[in-house]
Amino acid sequence: MLTQENQQLTMQNKDLANALDAEKQERQRLEQSNATNGTNNGTTTTPATAETASAYPVPTNLPAGVTAEWQGNELVLIVEGDVLFDSGKTSLKNNAMVTLDTLMSTITKTYPGKRIRLEGFTDSDPIKKSGFKSNYHLAFERAYTVGQYMETKGFKGDEISYASFGAQEPRGSKAKSRRVEIAVVEAAPNATAD
Repeated sequence: MLTQENQQLTMQNKDLANALDAEKQERQRLEQSNATNGTNNGTTTTPATAETASAYPVPTNLPAGVTAEWQGNELVLIVEGDVLFDSGKTSLKNNAMVTLDTLMSTITKTYPGKRIRLEGFTDSDPIKKSGFKSNYHLAFERAYTVGQYMETKGFKGDEISYASFGAQEPRGSKAKSRRVEIAVVEAAPNATAD
């Protein structure tokens, strides 16, 4: 039984590694496309227009450890990594589920039917003991874990996409750099129109 379970886990690991590679390729393709078109890839933290912030306010009463901001026409909910995971781990803390339940309720009530992109980020410390090959792998696994939890609560797999940035986009501190961002895709459909 252990051999069979090991084989299943090995296959799951390969599938996740393939999904991570596919997401990296898609991200590179999108970055190249955006560079060609002279558009922003959605990673700035400023609203597309001044009207976006006032016409589409960010949700209020967010759980502790969660902030929200407009990035272009996407509403991004930023969940601190320490709220969701223990150091170097990919299994959700018990309290993390309460936080995610609150966020999912907000998303489904305010943005029904919108697609979600889950993005994993880490700090710049090299991986030592967690068993992951890199910060990219750890970040992807964390985003994927959040997505799997969301699917158990009614989100459909085809409504969720994944991206991993590892330590590539740090915030003000290592603690703030460790995060999962939940982007509600096209939450403000005309926010970027001139």
